[in-house]
Amino acid sequence: MFTLQDIQPGAVLGRYEILMPIAEGGMAAVWAARMKGSRGFQKVVAIKTMLPDLSDDQDFEAMFYDESRLIARIRHPHVVEMVDLGDENGMLYIVMEWVDGDTLFTLNRRAKNKGGIPLPLLLRIAADACAGMHAAHELRDDSGKPLGLVHRDVSPQNIMITFDGIVKIVDFGVAKAAGRTHETRVGGLMKGKVPYLSPEQLNTGKVDRRSDVFSLGIVLYAMVSGRHPFRANDDARTIENICTRAPVPLHELVPDVNPELEAIVLRALEKEPEKRWQTAAEMQRALDQLLGSMGLTVTDGDIAAFLQDTLGDIIEQRRSALKEAIKKADGRAPSESGAGRSKPRPKGGAPLPATFDGILPVLLDDDAPPPSRTPTSLPVPSSKGTQPDSAPRELPVVKPSKPEKSNAVFYVITVVMLLVAAVAVAAAMGKLPFLKL
Repeated sequence: MFTLQDIQPGAVLGRYEILMPIAEGGMAAVWAARMKGSRGFQKVVAIKTMLPDLSDDQDFEAMFYDESRLIARIRHPHVVEMVDLGDENGMLYIVMEWVDGDTLFTLNRRAKNKGGIPLPLLLRIAADACAGMHAAHELRDDSGKPLGLVHRDVSPQNIMITFDGIVKIVDFGVAKAAGRTHETRVGGLMKGKVPYLSPEQLNTGKVDRRSDVFSLGIVLYAMVSGRHPFRANDDARTIENICTRAPVPLHELVPDVNPELEAIVLRALEKEPEKRWQTAAEMQRALDQLLGSMGLTVTDGDIAAFLQDTLGDIIEQRRSALKEAIKKADGRAPSESGAGRSKPRPKGGAPLPATFDGILPVLLDDDAPPPSRTPTSLPVPSSKGTQPDSAPRELPVVKPSKPEKSNAVFYVITVVMLLVAAVAVAAAMGKLPFLKL
C-alpha cells in the first residue's frame, strides 16, 4: 500500500507521472502531474490524493467515490473539470484539469498593498463564481432528477483565477448530494472551513444550494470590507457569531460602499435560507445588473492584467518550477522509476490507452521503417520549382495499339486456311459439283 513518502516526483499513479507537490490539506494532497502519449504528446494535470491515514476508513472511501462520480458530471467553464479517478496500491486519487493561476485568497492578500481588488473586478469575479456554483447546483442524473449537489466549502481558497482571467470553482471533493448516507461529520472531522460555513451546516447539517450562497456572501463581505463578518478568536465563538449575530452593516466599515452592493451581500448573509437569494443565478443577476448600472464593463483580459500586475512573480516562479520538474522527468531513466511506475514502453509503439472509454487500443508504430513500396508515378518538384535531374518512372498508360506487320501476316494465313477448309467440306457434301475430291 502506498504511503505519503511513496508519492514523490517520478512516482506513477495509473498513467500519470508525478512532477511536483502543490498543496496539502486536512483530507488530501495536491500534485502537479503529466499524462504522456505518443509522438511527444503530454498534458499537465492536477492530482488530488486522499491522505494514507484515511484510506482504510470505509466511510471516507465511499464518500470519495460517490463525490467523484458526481463532480465528473459537471461541465462548465467556471468549474474545475474532473478528468479521471483511480486507485493505485490503495491510494485513491482524483485527476483534475491543471489551473494555471492562483486563488482569490492569494490575490486578495497581495492586492492589499495596492488598495485591494478594484470593485469592478471583484464584482465580475463574484458573478462568475455564482455562475459556476449554479451549474453544479443544477446538476441532474440521467433521468433528469436534480442531484442536489452542494459545494459546502466555498471560500477564497477554493475560488481560483487563471492567469487568463477565468474564474473557476475548485474542490467539489467535499460536495454532498441529497439522499446520501454520509453526514456532515465523518470520523469526527467536519467538512468545510468553519469561518465560511452556513448556520444550517453548523446546526442541523441539512443543506441545500442556499448554503453555498451564504458562504459566497461571507467571501464578498470580507473582500469589500477587509474584515470577516463572523470570525472570532476561536472556532466556538465564530460558530456562535455565524448562528446568532447579524454582521455589521457594510456602510459602517466602508462609508462609500454602493448601497445596492451592500443589499446584495446582506441578503446573501440572512440566517434563514428562505430570506436569502434562492439560487446562485439570482445573486449573479443582481451583481451583473449592479455592474451595468455603474456603467462598468469588465473583461477576462482586465482580470488577467490585474493578476499579472499583482502576482507576476508568483506566476513566473510556478511556471519555472513546473518547467524544471518536466525537464527532470524527461531526463529520468526508466530504472529510476518510483512506486507505482508504469511498465516500460514497448519498442516501436506507444502505451495503449485501454482505459479511455470509446477509444480503441491501437498500437502506433512510431519507430517502424517506412513502407518498401514507394509510389513512382508522382514526380517530386525540386526546391526551385523545376523538375529533378532524373525523371521519375511513370506507370504504364493504356493506349489503342496499332497492329504490327507480323500480326497482319498471321491474320491473312488464318483466314485463307479457314476458307480452304470450308470449301473442302462443301465439296465432300456434294454442294460444289465442279469440285470432285
